[in-house]
Amino acid sequence: AKAASEVNGGIGVYAVASTLGSLEALLEFLKTSKIPVSAVNLGPIHKRDVIKAGIMHEHKPEFATILAFDVPVTKEAADQAKEANVKIFTAEIIYHLFDKFTAYMAEVK
Repeated sequence: AKAASEVNGGIGVYAVASTLGSLEALLEFLKTSKIPVSAVNLGPIHKRDVIKAGIMHEHKPEFATILAFDVPVTKEAADQAKEANVKIFTAEIIYHLFDKFTAYMAEVK
């Protein structure tokens, strides 16, 4: 997987997808949905992704989330997410990801 790149001054959700093409589609979708992205990555969700997403607790806790499009989540990452209170939303269809995230944002506001 490529190293995560910083975007939007580092404030936003962490976006992960299986391929570059699906990541571009996800980023475009998040942009039109006005959902800021702090970092991106490709491939399965690992513990380090969760740690990076967890940094948002210091800035905007509601963005301590990973939007995972068509990627598996490792057991270590799932355990770390529980421990660090990082939400991981997974879906194989972008719209489902959006629905889950917007429902979550409505809850935390």
